[in-house]
Amino acid sequence: MSYREIAHLAQVERPVVTTWRRRYPDFPAPTQTLASQPLFPAAAVVEWLLRSGLGNLEPTALRAELTLHTLAAYAQEHGGRRLVLSLGAALCLRHMADAPLPADPMRLAARLDFDGAFLLPDLEEAPALADLSGMVEQLIEGAYDTDQAHRFLLDAAARLGWPGLGTEALTPHLVNLIRLAADMPGRLAARSPITVADPYAGSGDLIAALLTGIDPEQAVCCAVQPDPALARLIRRRLHLAGIPEFHLDVGPVLADDFADADVIVTRLPYQPAETRNPAADLDRISDLTDLLGPGRTAVVIGPAASLVDALRDHQAIRRRAELLTGGLVEAVVRLPGGVFPARPGHPAAMWVLTRDPVPTTKGRLLVADLSGAALDEHRTESAAEDILLWRTEGHRRDSHAPRTGEIVLVRDLDLPRGAPLQPAGPATVTLLTRPAADGPALIGEVERRLADAEQAQREFTEKHRPLNTTAAHRDADPPKRVSLGTLSATRRARHLPGHRLAPQHVGPRGQHRVLGAAEVTTGTSNRFVDRFVLAGEYQHAALTEPGDLVISTVPGFAALVDQDGFSVIEFPAQGLRLSPGDALTPRVLKALLDTAHNTTRNPGAVRGPRLRDVTIPDLSRREATRLDELLRRLDERERLLQQQTDLLAELRGLAVTGFADGTLTTLYGTNS
Repeated sequence: MSYREIAHLAQVERPVVTTWRRRYPDFPAPTQTLASQPLFPAAAVVEWLLRSGLGNLEPTALRAELTLHTLAAYAQEHGGRRLVLSLGAALCLRHMADAPLPADPMRLAARLDFDGAFLLPDLEEAPALADLSGMVEQLIEGAYDTDQAHRFLLDAAARLGWPGLGTEALTPHLVNLIRLAADMPGRLAARSPITVADPYAGSGDLIAALLTGIDPEQAVCCAVQPDPALARLIRRRLHLAGIPEFHLDVGPVLADDFADADVIVTRLPYQPAETRNPAADLDRISDLTDLLGPGRTAVVIGPAASLVDALRDHQAIRRRAELLTGGLVEAVVRLPGGVFPARPGHPAAMWVLTRDPVPTTKGRLLVADLSGAALDEHRTESAAEDILLWRTEGHRRDSHAPRTGEIVLVRDLDLPRGAPLQPAGPATVTLLTRPAADGPALIGEVERRLADAEQAQREFTEKHRPLNTTAAHRDADPPKRVSLGTLSATRRARHLPGHRLAPQHVGPRGQHRVLGAAEVTTGTSNRFVDRFVLAGEYQHAALTEPGDLVISTVPGFAALVDQDGFSVIEFPAQGLRLSPGDALTPRVLKALLDTAHNTTRNPGAVRGPRLRDVTIPDLSRREATRLDELLRRLDERERLLQQQTDLLAELRGLAVTGFADGTLTTLYGTNS
């Protein structure tokens, strides 16, 4: 071994090995020199690393790495593919025999694999290895068992000179997303065994990874692989993972078992961008739909250019529209870059299809875009939860709001023109991306809404007549003052504490509004928390009721009436709920708090006033009722005027933008 190879073995930097040799007298001495580089005995280096405990590799894997180092020399001579296939066959033979291999393993292989479905052809082409049985035992010793040793060998195929074996591999997080989206645990609980199929199996890595954590006795695996050598590799891979031989069906064409598959998972065959045919990819998916029986699911990974990007080919446009309007596609997910580690520049997407989905998903589709950041455990679980809840509940007004996508109507996707499949952006973004020719139409729409708002105000004035408060002077003692603490102590009001919410649990989507200091100060709320997150992470959090007041003392004193209720108060904001039948109403209490005098911090004070010390006039029931009616009438008129103000601001923005970019003009000031 050279210095570089020792560093790779121990998973340290190259200079560290030089330091070891200089610092430790018992470091193995070099046995020979090649091109002025000292070479050290590999076995002695591994023994020294095990004895010293140095390096970053687990001790149990060092001996397996030593065997791999030895195999690298054979791979250079005989080829990586040939070596990996034959050594994998030897590991499988060791597993079948449950004993170390004899000096001549062919006779044993002929007896255990008489039809050559697993071992014989690969063992017959095996290169002449000095000690095949010894290498197999070393791999097993370093990896605990034959299955782990076989996985270790396949993972090292690129290092042994067969990089093509892993070109279709997916990242572990994407494999986990596929597994969760297919609901493997739930299906296994519903029926056993379950049949999993892959019509484009490659090396079988996806179907093998999908079965992680599942009792192999409860799985039936079907795979299509035209290459006989890779078909044997898939059989070995699954058999070593514990799948019984009679539960395996791997062949060059689709078998009858595919028609009964509970779950179909696959990656569409990779094609270079220059020769890629989106219509062919969509035809492959269409063929898969013919194999889906009632209640069966398919999860397909394919190129984003075919599955979610804009299409130009008329045949592809027609085929994708047929698939999406056929009622089988439940979810479309754009994946982040790098999900194919061997092809980091290959954009990919995922489709989830089901025969006979829940009726409430009819005409709708879950569209998610995960391309903004790499898949991690949190994003994987969030996307899987969105997909599973959508598949289970369908469309409901109170259903879970997706955190990674949106529920869209299929008819709104502009399928006849091959538009990209993506969640709709915010209203402002959508507005800015409209063609310039829509400017006059947009302004005309705002003008129509403004005319309607003016008409609504005129009708309100005619119905309620001009505002007349009938204000008169009151000759009486001023009302007594009462603190909010006294209101709570006398049970006229109930104090509602705020809750500390983690930032990652609050976002633009959810079922429960979040009312914190910012929302109370501005009077608006654009933050929400999901009801499932609230129930799972904040079991003791109480929701507001319609009419509750939310009050904040930082950065300044402010109060807000929660008209709709079912919101979450975020600390440091607090809440106040008036008891039924109290003279004060929520509208009156907020107005009195807005005019309270002892709500600001005095100069030099360490902190501001406490909420319980704030005092308000304690109006009588008659006075509170009169004030509430007056405030109601003022609020209604203010709402009508604010609607017109907002429309005028929108009209102003459209006009200025159109004039500024040269796409709009008016006929004012002309003679025409």
